[in-house]
Amino acid sequence: MFGRARGIVNQWGRLRLTAPQALSRLLAATVFPPRCCLCGFEGASLDLDLCAVCRDALPWLESGASELVALGYEDPVDRLVRELKYYGQLAHARVLGALLALRVHEIGGELPRLLVPVPLHPARLRERGFNQALAIARHAGRLLGIPSARRALRRVRNTPSQTTLDVAQRHLNVRGAFALADERAGERLREAGHVAIVDDVMTTGSTLHEVRRLLLVAGVGRVDLWAVAQAT
Repeated sequence: MFGRARGIVNQWGRLRLTAPQALSRLLAATVFPPRCCLCGFEGASLDLDLCAVCRDALPWLESGASELVALGYEDPVDRLVRELKYYGQLAHARVLGALLALRVHEIGGELPRLLVPVPLHPARLRERGFNQALAIARHAGRLLGIPSARRALRRVRNTPSQTTLDVAQRHLNVRGAFALADERAGERLREAGHVAIVDDVMTTGSTLHEVRRLLLVAGVGRVDLWAVAQAT
């Protein structure tokens, strides 16, 4: 997976692809071979637009299974995240999603049955045009064989940016900022039993923990926290 396996057959198996999906990816990679988005050399695998050297040089973090963060928020990870969020470089979501999936795969353990991206407030979504957490979750989910719950949650308050707040203020800022989309969404989450909340960057964890609190109160059995990067 992601260049760690030598044979294409092994990659197909680890990515949980059906035969038509595997053939489609092989043809796409033959016509449009992946290139490293950092240096331009050949990509490490069919699903990662990074070469093996740039991939291995990333600031990988040790992490647990239930609260998992893949990378440190430093160059080039911070650049990829900023270019995705603020400049619409959607191709970076594929890279970041693949890196998150790689870390999840390496740690092992029981996989969730559903990925729940942290939602944006409608005003922020209109401004940005997309939800970066959803874009990342979709790419990670495709590699791990886990569906994403696009409309499971709503952001009911357009909270100020967390970047200028201290830890206590961050917790208060997001308190009560999220809600289930509707009862049907709650039923889907409860039926899944084990879900993972996905976000791009974790700093204090206030946002992710607030969403986890909401889901646990709603009756979800297990809620993991996944983030691509950890900021300090």
